[in-house]
Amino acid sequence: MKNIIIIGANQGIGKGICDIFSKKIDTSIIATSRCYTDELTGSDRLWKINCDITSEHSIDNFHSQITDKFSHIDGIINCAGLLHTIDYLPEKSISQISKKQLSENYQINAMGHLLLLKIMEKKLAKSNNPFAVSISARIGSIKDNHLGGWYSYRMSKAALNMGFKTLEIEWKRKYPHIKLMLIHPGTTDTNLSKPFQKRLKKGQLHSIEQTSENIINQIEKKMNGQLQPLFVDFEGLSIEW
Repeated sequence: MKNIIIIGANQGIGKGICDIFSKKIDTSIIATSRCYTDELTGSDRLWKINCDITSEHSIDNFHSQITDKFSHIDGIINCAGLLHTIDYLPEKSISQISKKQLSENYQINAMGHLLLLKIMEKKLAKSNNPFAVSISARIGSIKDNHLGGWYSYRMSKAALNMGFKTLEIEWKRKYPHIKLMLIHPGTTDTNLSKPFQKRLKKGQLHSIEQTSENIINQIEKKMNGQLQPLFVDFEGLSIEW
């Protein structure tokens, strides 16, 4: 039985991925959300528990609870992400940046992903064929930045990418069997993209189901050795840093 952790599984892409994996009879899912309880609850196939990746205490509690249930983890798919809140939208100019927005984007889009992998390192290493995937974004590519704006989101995604690149170098020495991947999911019909959907070209907006299937397909290709780049889009094409 494979043990897969899905971070941010209560809505959006995370829920879509969770729904697909729940149909695989050889897989146990540990689904996390900030709205779940702090107690690990569920069955042999689907477990739910709170995990706020902006809180090291929450990550520690999550880790301690799954330790007794699972000897190893075969995969982590981190779908946690922040673009806007009721307090702010992406910045159009430097005059709009704030410490609050920068900090919250960094905590959720970058720092939390690395803190989680830090604590899950040993569990992943115990698997025969493990993987760790984080949802990134093409907008985090420095070379691909032709429009400007969206400071906090761009910077936090670029930080996530650098974190994974650095981790890939370290784990190639320590755990060469762990496969890492950053994936740009494409624009998906979720709350994150709602304020910006009107300006999209026809066919550019993907359903949650479509995006989830695309991500899982790329993970499978990565695991089969068919996909080598670290940073790819939903079609498996390499994205420049």
